[in-house]
Amino acid sequence: MKIIDDFFCHRRRVLPRKPKKEITRYDKQKLKHILDFISFCGREYRLKKIELIKQDHYTGYMRYLSAKGLGATTIYNHALSLREFIERAHLNIRINPSRALRRRRERLGVAPSTNGKGED
Repeated sequence: MKIIDDFFCHRRRVLPRKPKKEITRYDKQKLKHILDFISFCGREYRLKKIELIKQDHYTGYMRYLSAKGLGATTIYNHALSLREFIERAHLNIRINPSRALRRRRERLGVAPSTNGKGED
């Protein structure tokens, strides 16, 4: 059994519930991010169950996204998409996407603006 199969067995428990006519493109994007994360965990760490996902797997996924060359805002969107899934699956993972965005900007050498206009 693969981790994707386990996800679809438990999807009623771990996904937000909405009527079919109220599903937006943002909901579909969140689902795509969740499926990417789960398939990454299955592919790289050979996990079989959702309950086995730990903080190290999440950190590895964020580093994988960064190594792929995605922008800071895109990685931030992935983290926001995963937040609700992690809460509903009762995983013990800390997510702070705003802090991660700030760390990435510091690492790239982009200084945050002090006057709010984007100018120094």
